[in-house]
Amino acid sequence: MDVVYGTPYHGTPVPPWLYDGTAIGRLAAVAEAAGFSGFTMTDHPAPSQAWRENGGHDTVDPFLGLAFAAAATSRIRLITYLVVLPYRNPFHLAKVTASLDALSGGRLDLGVGAGYLKAEFHALGVDWDERNALFDEAVTVLRQAWTGEPVTHSGRHFSARGTVTMPPSPQPGGPPLWIGGNSRLSLRRVVDLGAGWLPVPNPTGTSAMLRTRSLDGLDDFADYVGQLRTYAAEQGRPAPDRIMYSMPGAGTDDEMGAHVPLAAELAERGATQLVVNAPTTATLDGAEEWIARYAERVLARV
Repeated sequence: MDVVYGTPYHGTPVPPWLYDGTAIGRLAAVAEAAGFSGFTMTDHPAPSQAWRENGGHDTVDPFLGLAFAAAATSRIRLITYLVVLPYRNPFHLAKVTASLDALSGGRLDLGVGAGYLKAEFHALGVDWDERNALFDEAVTVLRQAWTGEPVTHSGRHFSARGTVTMPPSPQPGGPPLWIGGNSRLSLRRVVDLGAGWLPVPNPTGTSAMLRTRSLDGLDDFADYVGQLRTYAAEQGRPAPDRIMYSMPGAGTDDEMGAHVPLAAELAERGATQLVVNAPTTATLDGAEEWIARYAERVLARV
């Protein structure tokens, strides 16, 4: 099973080496050589201090970070996990994503969500109550703009007449979309858009903060996969064939070892890919050492 490397931006403060472009490129190259299939970056352009101090984290801009990763690699998929669509004008986002996709040789996967941090919406001047409408509008515009053909679209906050995005995405249909979240609306979008699903492991106690339904263990995961398949059958559409499950922490050898049987069980329950969020380390050398251990103990066995 393919396993994706989740970049180690966890907690605050972030170690200085994670703000070094050369180090990011090196990290991606080492992950690629070790056998990881993808390399992720997340998206928090304007988080609140309260969120940072209560389980939040810092990160670089995902597209700039993935550009450094792209320049140092040749095979690994470049994945946003995930970008909040309502934060950006969709034509601007189409330009950024198509450019990165073209420059990387067609290696971008776009994981997207509607967002959950109200303070971030306020800081960016985006109407929280419009987030789902803005999300749906963005997907429509992106898929049209990625073709490189002129697009005419009257949006909620813009009007485009014959607007062209160059370069076009080199991938047929544009970068593969992944929808994040456990809500019924998110699951319907996965099926309706022919997208992949990024389930959010979400214990019941934190589900209100993340503003999506709880996903507390494998039984919940299997239930949601069943809901996806049922809805797909009702709509006469194919069942989703891309489901990426986020694995629990693997800082110790015992935790790594537990990933092997867990991966097998997740595959039986519908997961097609896994993502493991690497632990934050004080140095790049520490991150490389973790990759080597994980490759030996897990990647070689799943």
